[in-house]
Parts: sequence; C-alpha cells; structure tokens
Amino acid sequence: MRRYFALALAALALHTAPATAANDNVGTTGFGFLKVGVGARPAALGGAFAAATGDLEASHWNPAGLWGISTRSATLSVSHYLVDTQAGFLSAAFPGQKQLWALSLNYFSYGSLTRTSADGVEEGSFSPFDLAAYLSVARPVWKPWLKVGANLKAIYSRIDDYSADAYALDLGALVNGPFKGMSLGASLTNLGFVRSGYAGSFKDSLPVSLRLGVAHRPAHTPLPLLVLADFVMPNDGDPHLAFGAEIGVGHGLYLRPGYSTQQTGAEGDSPLGLSAGAGLALQRYRLDYAFNSYADLGEVHRLALSGSF
Repeated sequence: MRRYFALALAALALHTAPATAANDNVGTTGFGFLKVGVGARPAALGGAFAAATGDLEASHWNPAGLWGISTRSATLSVSHYLVDTQAGFLSAAFPGQKQLWALSLNYFSYGSLTRTSADGVEEGSFSPFDLAAYLSVARPVWKPWLKVGANLKAIYSRIDDYSADAYALDLGALVNGPFKGMSLGASLTNLGFVRSGYAGSFKDSLPVSLRLGVAHRPAHTPLPLLVLADFVMPNDGDPHLAFGAEIGVGHGLYLRPGYSTQQTGAEGDSPLGLSAGAGLALQRYRLDYAFNSYADLGEVHRLALSGSF
C-alpha cells in the first residue's frame, strides 16, 4: 500500500487544484528568464524537481537537492527554446565531508534583432541576453533527516545599450518523508533586489516563487521507479502543479514522462502540458533529453550532459 502513496498524493492534488483564472500580477516582474526551468531531466519530469536529490540541476529548483552528489561533477545543458531563443546552463559541484559547494551559470539569448530608428529606418542589429551566476552551498543539518541549501545570485540583463542588474538569494530544504524512499522538499527563490534598472529610476521586481514537492521511490515495483510532484506559487502568476515519473528500464536507460498545468493552453487545448524525455547513464556520464510542448507557443527541446571529473 505504501508504494501507491505518492501516486495517490499526486492525484489528490490534481483533483483539488483550482481552475486557471486571470491574475492581475501576470507579467509584472522583470528578469523573466529566471522563471524558465533549467536542465533536461527536470524538464522531462514536468518541472517537478523540488524534492529531487543528488543532482546538479537541482540548484535551480531547490539548492538543498545538491546534497547527495558524492564526487566532483559538472553538467552542461542547452535548450532550443520558444521563438528561436536559446538557453544554456553550466554547473560544477565540489562535495566535501560537511558541505557541498557549486558554481553555476544560467544563460538566455534572444538571438539577433533589427534595430530601427524612430522613423522605422533600419540601423543594424543587436542581441539581447540574460545571465545569472550562482554560488551554491548544501549541507545536512540533522543527519540523515534534514538537508538545507542556498544560492547567492548575481543577475545581469542587456537589451541593446540598456542594461539592468540584480542580486538574489534562494533558500531550500529537504526532509525525509514518512515512508522509506520518500523525500519532501521546499524552496523559496529569487529573494533580493534590483540594483539598477533599464531606464531612469524605475526598477522591475524579481519573480519570487515558492515551491513545495514530494519524491518517492516505491518499493517492490517491477522496474526502478521515482515519482515526483510539485506545487508552485509564483508572485506574478497563478499557482500550478507539476508531476513526473522516472522509470529505469535497464542498461542505464531511463524513461521520463511528465505533466504541468502551467504548460496547458489558454483554453486547455491539447497537448495538455505533457512532457517527455529519456536519460542514458553510463559509468561516469549521463546524457539526457527532454521535449516540452506548449499549446499556445510551440515546442522546446533540451539536451544535457553530466559527468564526474
């Protein structure tokens, strides 16, 4: 019966989720790239990653999830995002006996855009981009029950001759769940301030988000299985739910279906926020792929390579 606990919890959360409603805060924050998830494995799982452990890509979702990495490791992920934009995430972890440190770069490019004068005359091109640098730390506080983590972020955004920068803090925690193989996670991201805005004295606010999650590895399943579910509350949008499952099918191959209510169309159009992906774990390296489809916007493909050094 215990092995069905996480599935029942996910179903209950979905059943009780409120219907999507208009939100007056949508689009009211700046540095929107911070809301775009990083990594191929989390993306394939629908963005349900608050309770995942031992993964470098956890630094974006819940820095406490970095704990569990046992060797010096690095990951690089690239994304072909919406409307010809590109995203990348690079991270390296340095574990110790009492704590783990990590350094990360989160990059987002909007491609080449045409610059025009006030009269509509073309005057060359420019390439807007966003960049965030993370310094992360994770450690156990009460072994083996409680792990905590934090990110310090320096954030920079540039549009032609205009730029903005900000500084933020992410906080995260992981605790063991009531059943063996279960973890519960919580994170609060992008707490901070904008030092300099694009123009004049106006400064955008940061996209703060609270994320609560559960991950469970049921015992006695025919194949290795990890089930995850997240509830996310942003300060500039409606709360949403994310679900994912990771199934080990043998020889280091993993299949990952996922679902997010955030990815559904404005009228609930097909494909209903579904995501999918796969991973191949070799002796020292892991290759991951993810596909996400946004009903109103298009498709996103992500590829990531992780390994020890």
